[in-house]
Amino acid sequence: MNSEMHELVLLRHAEARAPQRKQDDFDRVLSARGEADAERLGAWLAQQNLRFDEVYASPSVRTRSTLASALPAHVLDAHLLPQLYLADRDALQALLAQIPPRGRVLLIGHNPGLEQFAGALCGWPAPRALPTCGVLRLRREADGKASLIESWQP
Repeated sequence: MNSEMHELVLLRHAEARAPQRKQDDFDRVLSARGEADAERLGAWLAQQNLRFDEVYASPSVRTRSTLASALPAHVLDAHLLPQLYLADRDALQALLAQIPPRGRVLLIGHNPGLEQFAGALCGWPAPRALPTCGVLRLRREADGKASLIESWQP
């Protein structure tokens, strides 16, 4: 990765099953569709030759499963941050302020926070839909804003 490029990649976890009986939301596992989408994501990332300097993820089961399926090489070096679980726009902005703007960083989390965060960074008047297992590649600008490089969805 070019050290002059400052890229933030936002990934919403793959589709999860509905909670079973008294199962906690945190412990929801991927659905069959979610597992297939995460595998497609991994193939797309490999095809694009995307490498990440840092990976930050919500520690929920569905985000860790998405990471394991799509980017198994990053499972051991990912930063699992409790504050990313169901994080809102403000929590995501606080985290971004702590990440040096260099290289390519992957952030795996949840909606609606990711959509709202992307909208605030890019100055979109309304959040763009980010479906499960959807990706937004953003270029971080010097002024703290961002611009969309590309998006992907399964």
